[in-house]
Amino acid sequence: MAQRRHLYLNALKAFEAAARHLSLTFAAEELGVTQAAVSHHIRQLETHLGVALFKRRSRGIDLTPAGEILAPVVRESFGRIGDALELLADSKPGQPLTVTATPIFASRWLIPRLGRRAGEDVRVNIRLLPNLRLLDLRRREADIAVRCGIPPWPGLEAELLAPIHLTPVCSPQFLEKHGPIREPRDLLRLPLIHADTPDREDGEEWRRWFGHVGIDELPGSQALSFHEPMLSMQAAINGLGIGMGYCELIDADLAAGTLQQILPIEVRHPYSYYLVYPPERRRDDEVRRFREWILREVNGSTRPPAPKARGALKSVAKPSARKSRARA
Repeated sequence: MAQRRHLYLNALKAFEAAARHLSLTFAAEELGVTQAAVSHHIRQLETHLGVALFKRRSRGIDLTPAGEILAPVVRESFGRIGDALELLADSKPGQPLTVTATPIFASRWLIPRLGRRAGEDVRVNIRLLPNLRLLDLRRREADIAVRCGIPPWPGLEAELLAPIHLTPVCSPQFLEKHGPIREPRDLLRLPLIHADTPDREDGEEWRRWFGHVGIDELPGSQALSFHEPMLSMQAAINGLGIGMGYCELIDADLAAGTLQQILPIEVRHPYSYYLVYPPERRRDDEVRRFREWILREVNGSTRPPAPKARGALKSVAKPSARKSRARA
């Protein structure tokens, strides 16, 4: 505790600015003081520490080995103080919690459950931003995110919500018209619906599923492509072809009969869904309540078993070790 009484905050501010600019003049301009004041503060800090922090030269300054050790620590500390002050200033009563998620996760999983939460918790105050773009949580573009991808995301906590499994789906009317479909090769003669988002290769999910069942090539024609997984699912519901469904997100569609799982073969996607937030936000009341709620929902949910089909076995592939970019 004795050390905390001698932090010399003004001297540390002068040192941090001078170390960043490697110029007493620029540091003085940034801090709104004279160059003599900056020099005085730095000499005060050097005297207190008993070491030189800068080497003076004819046209500027350089950090000494001691200065090289201190500079990143001071810079990070001031950054964390700034983040905490911004958090406190923004955490006003009644302020909505801004949540970002992919559109398909928001529509198929999050919104139906938020409807239940609204009936249970009168304190719910959420602003939902469905977006495929990776929003910057450090810059407060959102408070918390459900991201589809592979961590780590630098400077952020990531908690696993659910893996993703792929399975072909279509409308019952489409299956009645174009069936029967008894094996994976039967799909090659039918129009396939692709969710070709900008961060992935075209047809990547279909190639993964077909590769798992021993088919190396995709058909070159009869394909519809959407740059949004939610639109590809809607196209499958409307009978335009066969879509690649995310098993964890289509339970309601299967139960309602708007989609049908064609073959009981589920292939593990390399991505998973994660709850992502800056670590300092975990103590914020709204973030804490949302985190506790979504983890309860995930832990309390169960998926129905895949329908039985004669001659077909349920199969789950191991996750790929390849890392790729993620979507918010």
